[in-house]
Amino acid sequence: MKQTPIFSASNIVAGYDKKIIINNIDVIIPNNKISVIIGANACGKSTLLKTLARLIKPVSGEIVLDGKQISAIPPKQLARVLGLLPQAPVVPEGITVSDLVSRGRYPYQNFLKGLGKKDYEAVEEALEIMGITDLANRSVDELSGGQRQRVWIAMALAQQTDILLLDEPTTFLDITYQIEILDLLTDLNRKRGTTIVMVLHDINLSARYADYIFAVQKGNLIAQGEPSKIISEELMKQVFGLDCAVIKDPVSGSPFIVPKGRYHVVTA
Repeated sequence: MKQTPIFSASNIVAGYDKKIIINNIDVIIPNNKISVIIGANACGKSTLLKTLARLIKPVSGEIVLDGKQISAIPPKQLARVLGLLPQAPVVPEGITVSDLVSRGRYPYQNFLKGLGKKDYEAVEEALEIMGITDLANRSVDELSGGQRQRVWIAMALAQQTDILLLDEPTTFLDITYQIEILDLLTDLNRKRGTTIVMVLHDINLSARYADYIFAVQKGNLIAQGEPSKIISEELMKQVFGLDCAVIKDPVSGSPFIVPKGRYHVVTA
């Protein structure tokens, strides 16, 4: 297993303009694991991820990567260690799959030079890992939602970072594509040792695929740990306001959330 830089944040307060979204959050990202940030809509999940990625400057607190303040690391140097796939990225008009994936090599390029041998090899490897080599010359505009998401993740893979942050990588995808994407990310983690942190909405997929979960409620981190240790009926009520039963996933053995609602409770 490769040596991954220690990535942590302490006492983070952040938001947009003058509105505070997250409050005094402390996190230490588990190395070489898959971590998932869960929480209700507008609770601060994406804000936390963007702050970790340096897209949002915190009002206070510090983010440290391998012993260095992340704010002091030059952009290209940071981009060789930390990759980000934002939610709903914009596709440049008319760009081909291979050209878009090659943009992941930006941190390694010299201003006066084009792509070199290592760059092309990294792009080819990323395409192969995501199973889209046959789409290399296709326009991204022509692809389905699931195919596009593979292309974006391939671009992040071509960046060859130790840490990969993803903001809702399965949003708007049908269940088959969701499983495919999460399986591919798990492959990346298990085979390369890439540390993955992502925001997911589906709590059952989060519990199945995460090694570690951060639960956010109204801008506060209220629970963290392995899914089997923290997912409970009480936590779901606190985080989502959801009455549910927690059972064992018959496929993975992970916690499985069964919402109760008001109309489908079995009675004797």
